[in-house]
Amino acid sequence: MIETLAIRRYRGFESYRLADLARVNLIVGKNNCGKTSILEAIELLVSGGSPTVFQSLARRRSEYSTQYTTRPYGWAMDFSHVFFGHSFDRGASFDLSSDNGGRSLAVEVAALEEGGEEAQLWDSRIKQQVLPALFEQDEDAAPMYALSIDASAHGETVVLPALDSGTVIFSRLPASMRHRYSGAPVHFMTLDSFDPTSMGQMWDTALSESLEGEIVEDMKLLEPSLNSIHFLTDARSGNGILLGFVNGGRRMPIATYGDGMRRLLALRLAFVGTANGFLLVDEIDTGLHWTVMEEMWKFVIEVARKNRVQIFATTHSYDCIRGLASLIQSQTDLTDQVCIQKVDTSLKQAVCLRGEQVKVAVEQDIEVR
Repeated sequence: MIETLAIRRYRGFESYRLADLARVNLIVGKNNCGKTSILEAIELLVSGGSPTVFQSLARRRSEYSTQYTTRPYGWAMDFSHVFFGHSFDRGASFDLSSDNGGRSLAVEVAALEEGGEEAQLWDSRIKQQVLPALFEQDEDAAPMYALSIDASAHGETVVLPALDSGTVIFSRLPASMRHRYSGAPVHFMTLDSFDPTSMGQMWDTALSESLEGEIVEDMKLLEPSLNSIHFLTDARSGNGILLGFVNGGRRMPIATYGDGMRRLLALRLAFVGTANGFLLVDEIDTGLHWTVMEEMWKFVIEVARKNRVQIFATTHSYDCIRGLASLIQSQTDLTDQVCIQKVDTSLKQAVCLRGEQVKVAVEQDIEVR
């Protein structure tokens, strides 16, 4: 687990810090205060600056493009947006770290000639093999900068040349960057997790690890009579997931039980493969009725403890916070497992409420969102 997170010049944060983090951390704050950016920062940090993570966050933000590439698997990202002030020029940088430097990631823009042999070779290779159409149209569209990605856990800096517009081309990445992996699995969950196909892939992993019975037991939170879960081979819609019940009879499509059941199943499946790692959930309460918030939090905390997963989630809902407070009140043994981190960009550090403080804030109707 990480206990502190320091962010410098990443997206909207010039300098910001989260401290006293717990097993389960709920991040709250006003719109556009940077809640999702904090989840991204954690994903980048614990993955060691993995290119697949950069690609994923670019897709989620629509900062991703394939317009320059002519070969399969080539993609481009507008890196200007990840730097504070959207500035992409020599000297622009952002740094992420946790636990006094226990993990760190530094990304910086330097002059192309400072990028070494790897950057110099990129110039001719990309022009000739990957982006010929671009350079035929614009002879000045040559790489001007070197983007360096330095993760402390890997002991080396990966350099990628970039256009002056901030566009970085990820094509034919060096092996050191393709296979960069921190050893701590991390999963960023968004509404895309509702897709039955991706959920089916996670279910296949659960089957291979003999976890299906455990998942069914956890899912009884919303439907106590649940007995089994089945994914059809052609699971292109909600009807591709069927639920079986203790009284037998016809197995029913999961869509019959509303979006909450599918949301909770997606949330439970997100834990598969993240043991000893990190689960990041944007808008954790989406699709769940306020009456099940306490049970949802109990489910999340128990599964997180069992799988040794640290969770960071966001919400705008006071019902979500109230449910967490209610759980702390009814199960005092969980007070040291959770905290609320209120993000306020007028401060240098998030306001942290641990266990008992969450309950008191809700009882006294203190606005913590």
